Amino acid sequence: MDIDLGLEGNVALVTGSATGLGHACAEAFSRQGAKVALAAPNLDDLAYASDRLHALGEGEIFGLELDVRDPDHLGALVEETVDQYGGIDHLVTGPRPLEPERFLDVSNEDWFRGFDRLFMSVVWAIRESAAHLEASDQGTVVNVANPAIPALAEELSVATAYGRAVQGLVESQATAFAPDIRVNAVVPGPHETADLEELLARRVDAGEFADLTSAWDAVLADCPYESPGQPLDLGKVVTFLSSQHASFVNGATVPVDGGSGL
Repeated sequence: MDIDLGLEGNVALVTGSATGLGHACAEAFSRQGAKVALAAPNLDDLAYASDRLHALGEGEIFGLELDVRDPDHLGALVEETVDQYGGIDHLVTGPRPLEPERFLDVSNEDWFRGFDRLFMSVVWAIRESAAHLEASDQGTVVNVANPAIPALAEELSVATAYGRAVQGLVESQATAFAPDIRVNAVVPGPHETADLEELLARRVDAGEFADLTSAWDAVLADCPYESPGQPLDLGKVVTFLSSQHASFVNGATVPVDGGSGL
């Protein structure tokens, strides 16, 4: 049974929430009885995510198809969320990384695409939501930064660079918005997601590993645990940081990596 974090009836807007870690954050809020606004670029994924949360959670759910690289889309999402639920208490940003590429293979276009998707989307989401979060008596932002996985660092150069930038944004905004809005971040390590499984499968196909087991062994080599993290457990960390139980936690970047970064 989940611990009651006092989030029932709160409104949580979660970007990148149809799949992966973003979806796990949305699920964690829904299980707490929060009203959740989902956002994702793929309508089929969004419909599946909405149906799944309706079956699993306790709170209300609605979803909107959007491109996080477009500030007008994010503005429309915020407006629709307020229309549906009357306000916004919690913002969670979790844009999915670009397709993995080694540093010297990343095109100029992909660096700029990554900038909009992984960094500016966070800026725009906070900017569009800020007035509503300030109007709440428990406004919070939690940014799910891009995964920090040492074994894959070479192929996740874009995600790593902009993930660090998001952490810097957390530090500045935590001071700028306090005490009305608390701003924190989590940095995931290896979690059992379809995106990571697909990346490892491609490396197996390329002959870098004999099979998926050896690929996972390499990813977990820096981690004291023998298996990857479960996405919902990361979602529970995000809901805790969004709750009044973490009312004096502000400007923090919390690693959720099993000790991989130690």
